[in-house]
Amino acid sequence: MSRIELVESHRRAADQLPNHAIPEMNGVGAMEICVSVSEGVCDFISSMDTRRIQEWNTWYHLLNCGFPLVTSGETDFPCMSSRRVGQGRVYVQLGPGAPLDYGKWVEALARGRSYVSDGFAHALEFTVNKVSPGFGKVELAQPGPVKVAARVAFAPETPNTVAQGLVTPIGGRQLIGDTVHLHTERDESRRQGGIRHVELVVNGRVAASKQVPADGEIHALEFELKLEESSWVALRQFPQLHTNPVAVRIANKPIRASARSARWCVEMTE
Repeated sequence: MSRIELVESHRRAADQLPNHAIPEMNGVGAMEICVSVSEGVCDFISSMDTRRIQEWNTWYHLLNCGFPLVTSGETDFPCMSSRRVGQGRVYVQLGPGAPLDYGKWVEALARGRSYVSDGFAHALEFTVNKVSPGFGKVELAQPGPVKVAARVAFAPETPNTVAQGLVTPIGGRQLIGDTVHLHTERDESRRQGGIRHVELVVNGRVAASKQVPADGEIHALEFELKLEESSWVALRQFPQLHTNPVAVRIANKPIRASARSARWCVEMTE
């Protein structure tokens, strides 16, 4: 294989989510995370401000290895996102009618009782067998079905940008979600309405999906799927929204979803 063919092969792989392409390791995010997570000194992985596939791909591989890593949204204004504060956000659940208390907010954030978003997409509820992210595991004695319920909403008007995923730059899908670099000319226009594809993710792979209109209304979704092994389950709408996962443990076995994910994490440190 020539160098040109190798580069093109890597580029095509990097456009997929998940993928096993090793990134350049010359950026600013999560380069040491496979070590810090395994040493137990990483509280969460930040997302929603750099290339979305790279962010979520790294997270998925660590989850597949059984590390209960949660994600949190960030802007890192003005270093990473120069347009405005709040381009990347985290919404934390404190409970119905609970007073705003910073200490309890931080505790809930650490437990993963949250979802990340660009502010134009929301997962107001997400449960697996009535268990929400950060509120425990689902325990099954043997492989079997689980029921997923969610309530989602999408803004009727969304910025027409690469960051929101409404524009695909020349560099390809792997650049979608990035707020660091200007991949196209500045565009202040907004896209009206449209359809959003909400995906149920199991061990990094899409297990089911449904279409939801971006109309500002709350839409209830239900899924049912059978799990054959201990898994993590989450909800996403690429690249605008991702819930934290709910772990489903079967026959008391840990999540060991992918040997290739484990190898990817090893290669990230070599």
